[in-house]
Amino acid sequence: MRLVLEKKRGIYVRLKDLEIALQSIERDTEFDVGLEQYPTPPNIAASILFAAHIENSDIQNKVVCDLGCGDGIFALGAALLGAKRVIGVDVQSKALKVSRKNALMLGTGGTTDWVLADVTSFGIIDTVDTVVSNPPFGTKRRGADLRFLSKAISIAKVIYSLHLAGEKNRIFLEGAIEALGGVVTQIETFEFPIGKIYEFHKKEQHLIGVDLYRIVVGERETNG
Repeated sequence: MRLVLEKKRGIYVRLKDLEIALQSIERDTEFDVGLEQYPTPPNIAASILFAAHIENSDIQNKVVCDLGCGDGIFALGAALLGAKRVIGVDVQSKALKVSRKNALMLGTGGTTDWVLADVTSFGIIDTVDTVVSNPPFGTKRRGADLRFLSKAISIAKVIYSLHLAGEKNRIFLEGAIEALGGVVTQIETFEFPIGKIYEFHKKEQHLIGVDLYRIVVGERETNG
């Protein structure tokens, strides 16, 4: 059943409504520990996207790409906020099947495209304005997060990317991002809940600190 939430000209105008919409989607339940898959909670995804939309004009009328989209929560949220086009990329076909189902449920199928591809080999012809991504943290595959960042910086003007919090990691990532041609303009920390999704997890849920980086690429940032 389609949700009836507050919109203006077809665009969600309240953070609460966006969060409710994202809470309604079907979540992917098959995770690969080698890919370090940790689903983004709806409240965190909604907060990131809404701030990007309201504070920086990085979503509405933009081409938005979700690298490692999983069940599509960032891509779908961007579409609900009025993105001109949204591209979700993932290496798992089952995850993209869930994404497509969610897009149909939310009525965003006309603006969302789903691409089965490895992020590092993914090529795109159209200009991407904004990348929003929850990449692997790089604890299982060293450098996995940097491969996502490298791709994002190579295709987009602005990037929103989640990474493990901590001063040491911030220093490392800011240096790596600068070397790749990006500039960190904002870091915001979230408490990120992780459920018992892998065999080695002992607790039903535990919290980790994650940093959201907003990255601008060279002089390519535009407003409006």
